[in-house]
Amino acid sequence: MKDRKIAIIDMGSNSIVLMIIKISENGSYKMIDQAKVMVRLSEGMAKSNQLHESAMNRALDTIKLFKKLMDSHKVNETIAVATAAVRNASNNASFLKMVEDTGLAFTIISGEQESYYDYLGVINTIDIENCIIVDTGGGSTEIILVKARKVINMISIPYGAVVLTEKFMKNKGDTKANFKKLEEFVKGKIRKIAWLKNLEDMTIVGLGGSIRNLSKVNQNQIGLLSGGIHNYSMNSQEVNATYDMITNLDVQERRKLSGLGKDRADIIMGGLVPIKTIMEHVKSNQLLISGHGLREGIFFHNYYKMCGLSSEVVDNVLEHSLKNTLKKYEANIPHGNHVRTLALGLFDQLKDIHKLGTEFRKLLAVGAILHDIGLYVDYYDHHKHGFYLVLHSGIDGLTHKELLTCAFIVAMHRNEDPKISWKEYAGYLDKSEYEKIRMLGLMVQIAEGLDRNEYGNVKGIKCVVSKASVKIALTTVHIPDLEIEAARLSERMFKKIFNRDLMIECKQ
Repeated sequence: MKDRKIAIIDMGSNSIVLMIIKISENGSYKMIDQAKVMVRLSEGMAKSNQLHESAMNRALDTIKLFKKLMDSHKVNETIAVATAAVRNASNNASFLKMVEDTGLAFTIISGEQESYYDYLGVINTIDIENCIIVDTGGGSTEIILVKARKVINMISIPYGAVVLTEKFMKNKGDTKANFKKLEEFVKGKIRKIAWLKNLEDMTIVGLGGSIRNLSKVNQNQIGLLSGGIHNYSMNSQEVNATYDMITNLDVQERRKLSGLGKDRADIIMGGLVPIKTIMEHVKSNQLLISGHGLREGIFFHNYYKMCGLSSEVVDNVLEHSLKNTLKKYEANIPHGNHVRTLALGLFDQLKDIHKLGTEFRKLLAVGAILHDIGLYVDYYDHHKHGFYLVLHSGIDGLTHKELLTCAFIVAMHRNEDPKISWKEYAGYLDKSEYEKIRMLGLMVQIAEGLDRNEYGNVKGIKCVVSKASVKIALTTVHIPDLEIEAARLSERMFKKIFNRDLMIECKQ
């Protein structure tokens, strides 16, 4: 497969978003550009059910600009879809003809298709078995029930942030009484969805700009250095507190609120009511925020067809994302795999002295296989480059805290001090947790030393633990002089962390 660039355009009720993804010859993919313009295409539709001329002109101007950007990237294929605003407009045919005259043809997708693409975007990037996906857009809200990673039921209701705001708030006044009517209206719609009954304590996965803003406000309130919002978790108390804070402010106050976009301040209430209502309806205690939805779902649908794969749903979210990340950063994958094997061997055989649970074993495996990705930036300080690449490269299947832990493991894989303080991330880690991560980083450090030549000379290890020392006996193909010398550079740190001498010898 040759390198390809795919453009995906989502013309929604509130915004039009362009995403350009490059698929490389090795099968890896990454987003290389994105553009978003708030056009409020559904503005005024609550009364007339027609797209207004001013809104259509804003959309046409945006599409023309997007086309220029796509041309500059030399895009190979474009997939352009229109959702609720165009889907529900009585004058959608004439509008799409005007759009087509710009050189781009859009397809109106049904609410069911939109829901399915949302599902693909979530299930391929969040490691979850059972959940209710809720996507609150500008003109509609999609609700998808997922069990055992499969769609069980889905529905699209024609009420989103813009439509609800216009129906209850914008023209009638931003008052508490009107907001109460909005809440009651949405509760009535949700109660009519029969399959949402008897689903207590299901995790809700929320998509859409309003829900993303909810999480950003929450992160700012509790002082987290954000690692992004994808897979960010909020419990019901945090959701309720943040919801109450936002909805008790007037529009001008909301525009000044840190984490809340100024262009969303007037419609945020209409966007938050559906997610809050559904959480209460099913008595959910957890909201996961997804940064991926419709556009990513469209990408996965086409990517798997392009690659000739049989399923659009990945078997293992984390492993799939790790493989993509390693290819994307041109890592030495056999070396990474071998370091992972050796590091896990150390973890298993030293469990009596490190006393870490199995959840740390999983994170050690991730940190070990990713340990060298910083080489993509430069050899010098590649452990530090690796820290930031892990933290900001969109690795799926991990919580924010797990991702930070893996980033620190990567940062610690050399004998040099990375000089990255855990205190900068005190919202996620404390001193005792950081000390546990140092143990994992040391294991990767030793494991990498044992594969110093990067050709798998060390085939096996056996650790003998005593009160005074740990002896590691190596099974090798060739004399492992280089490997032993490299691993011995960790002796001082080993003594400091485990209060034992580290000795390495070859069985040959």
